[in-house]
Amino acid sequence: KIAQRASDEDVAAAIAKLEILDPSGGKAATSDQLGGTWELIYSVNAEAFSPLLNLPKPIRPTSLQLIGESATPVVGDGRIAQILNFPLIPLSFILSSGAVPFASDSSVLEIFPPFRFDVKLGGAKKQVVESGSDADFRALNSRTEEAQAAGRNLYKQRYLENSGMKGDLRISEVIAGDPVLVGEVFVHRRI
Repeated sequence: KIAQRASDEDVAAAIAKLEILDPSGGKAATSDQLGGTWELIYSVNAEAFSPLLNLPKPIRPTSLQLIGESATPVVGDGRIAQILNFPLIPLSFILSSGAVPFASDSSVLEIFPPFRFDVKLGGAKKQVVESGSDADFRALNSRTEEAQAAGRNLYKQRYLENSGMKGDLRISEVIAGDPVLVGEVFVHRRI
């Protein structure tokens, strides 16, 4: 459906059918196969996560997510990275945070500070922001007082193909936390 550029409603229906067949059995957040480099291939409400994802295709950055051992050399151990790579120049925006399985649900990742935002141009990398709390980071992103007071972001891993091979799919959804992001659905493909 995604490759066919189907409507969000049709993709949501396909995702619901896939979720029932989740190879991780609802335990994706604790699966070793969650680790890797994942490319964003579809999202609902991408502009809430990053307006840059709505740029015209020739200048739109690719969006990668690094988890586990793939993230360690880039952002450190126990952290997760969201990377936007721009196509025409060697520029990357790197947002990282802590991430652990949520104690009461092995399908959910809890995202926690410190939040770091780095800019990489060519071989030079510079940390632009480090924020020690969800509220402070949301304030930097011009979120409302309500959003700043919200709890930590929780990402439900709705579907995880666990072959560990290129092409595996992973579907996640923000189920709690920043109200601007709650309800956002991401489909990633392992690269």
